[in-house]
Amino acid sequence: MEPLTATVEVPAGQTDAEELQITLRITNQSDRTVGVLNPDMGVPAPTTKWPWSYETYQTSMLMSYGYLSISVIDETDKELPQRAIQAWATPVLRPKIELEGGDSFELPIPVGNFYQLTSGRTYQVVLEYGDQDLKVTTRTSVTAP
Repeated sequence: MEPLTATVEVPAGQTDAEELQITLRITNQSDRTVGVLNPDMGVPAPTTKWPWSYETYQTSMLMSYGYLSISVIDETDKELPQRAIQAWATPVLRPKIELEGGDSFELPIPVGNFYQLTSGRTYQVVLEYGDQDLKVTTRTSVTAP
């Protein structure tokens, strides 16, 4: 049995497909402590004048280094192209998060910043998170507000 499970939640109250954010929750289902890649990739340097949110920076950094992959598939089973948002930085990897049995952490992912979504349409979102030591994958259906 894999020690980790992943689920996706869509926070309530969202009203704009371009701003759609989901939350990836990773939970340790085992009875032992598991070290998981820490998603904290730091913050953009003030000199970069980063125009997006911290969550967009974090997501971009995780994707750039292969720690997070996202696929969004529309109602016709066509995978949407991903918008490139480059952070142009080198992350400093923090110590792994030590999850005790039953513990979890959340990772907010601003999907609407990376994909052109249409309001009212339903998409399949496939996420894979982790490093070479441990990865977790989930797939869920999300309707753009």
